[in-house]
Amino acid sequence: MRTSDTFEIERAAVATWPATTVERRDGWLLRHCPLLPRRRSNSALPLDPLADPEVVERFYAERSRPAIVQVSPLDERADLDALLAGRGYRAEASTVIMRTEREALLRACPPPSFEVQLDDSPAPRWLSAVADVGGRPEPSLDRVPAPVAFATAVHDGVAVGVGMFAVADGWCGVYGMRTDSRWRRRGVASALLRAGAEWASAERVFLQVETDNSVARSRYESLGFIRAHAYHYRVR
Repeated sequence: MRTSDTFEIERAAVATWPATTVERRDGWLLRHCPLLPRRRSNSALPLDPLADPEVVERFYAERSRPAIVQVSPLDERADLDALLAGRGYRAEASTVIMRTEREALLRACPPPSFEVQLDDSPAPRWLSAVADVGGRPEPSLDRVPAPVAFATAVHDGVAVGVGMFAVADGWCGVYGMRTDSRWRRRGVASALLRAGAEWASAERVFLQVETDNSVARSRYESLGFIRAHAYHYRVR
């Protein structure tokens, strides 16, 4: 994959996930969101391979938060990763970014046997659906900038799966995919992905999956997704 594509995905991922503070400083993109505890909303992304970690440490110390660096793309940040390890940062949450083309995804996903409802905000019915399929509704998703779609797959009026799709810079990011455990391997995920791809104005699609989640990775690969790059977090 071209390096330019890797960094395009990184920019799109930043643009499609909320943070109350996003600041560029001395080779870092610094993110902070006290309402949303996820690492991706409260970590620093290196823009310069020679960026000084002390900038990160001061930024998060001022906010009484641990210093967290998203070492991405990991293949091109090996020196930074080693530097952080030497400063006592531990590695967490190894993740793979996967990508595909919109048209390829539409061809791979058959017409759904489920109704898929799309909301342009995290409306009460979507938040209820997240809980119904075993997920945990997250605060601050109303901060995700438009265009965004909150999707619910429904069977006989009952939610069986959820996901979120957000578009930026020609990419559609896929987030929060979850299927009710009783409905797995029955086409719920492909129905959600097809609906999101049909909705999105972007020609390319990306998602993030934990490296050790081999079942999810295999499923996405069967739908044409390929590895774009990997990252993990360093936390101190």
